[in-house]
Amino acid sequence: MLDDDIKKILLLDRTTGGNIIWATAERSTQPIQLADVESIVPRHEKNRADQKSRTRARAEIFTPPEVCRIQNNLIVAPYGNRWQEFIDAKFLEITCGEAPYITSRYNAVTGAPIPFTERVGLLDEKLRTIERETSAVADRLEFVTRAVKSIYGYEFQGDNLFLARRNVFETVSEFFRDELRLKPPEDFLPHVAEIISWNLWQMDGLTNSPPFTDNANLFGGANCLIMDWATREPVEFVTLIGRARR
Repeated sequence: MLDDDIKKILLLDRTTGGNIIWATAERSTQPIQLADVESIVPRHEKNRADQKSRTRARAEIFTPPEVCRIQNNLIVAPYGNRWQEFIDAKFLEITCGEAPYITSRYNAVTGAPIPFTERVGLLDEKLRTIERETSAVADRLEFVTRAVKSIYGYEFQGDNLFLARRNVFETVSEFFRDELRLKPPEDFLPHVAEIISWNLWQMDGLTNSPPFTDNANLFGGANCLIMDWATREPVEFVTLIGRARR
């Protein structure tokens, strides 16, 4: 169960300075408030009518883990034993929904929980690599932080985005609690939440702006911001499109 301070961080929209908005047919531009969080449920818990409505309105179709596994394996394989390079390699899940390509805490289609050792997300694989390749607490804290900073995703609908952020946060929490049997420093998990609130952001992928706003280059809206963790300065996501892979 997330505490309220973490929920508040995971609700932040770093571009607008407010909270992420619902951006669903029912609530559109209304911001998601702390009191709303408990009403947010994953797609597999929504009724069939809601699922069909969201598919029609936003083409919402979630990918089963067996498909994510095949595609992610193709991404991971070229790194071989270059594990530190893999930890730092940046990946972006577009229109991420509940972020199954990043972490698969549960089957996004059926809702069935997935044990840590069988999860197929790229962050899951990074965390398993850290567990295998490191032993010192300081090293594990450092590499987990680097791993979270390397994972990006954007999503239009705010309830999905909150679930994606929560899934990434819970994955890190579970890793320390259940796999490492380690309690991180008091300020560590809030810092992880801060990273997540920058790296998984709300955006209309057609305009590179927050939903229902106009692109800054056209009508005065705001381009979405993400954090450059090397400089600790926000940058407009649109300025990164088309750059050569590093």
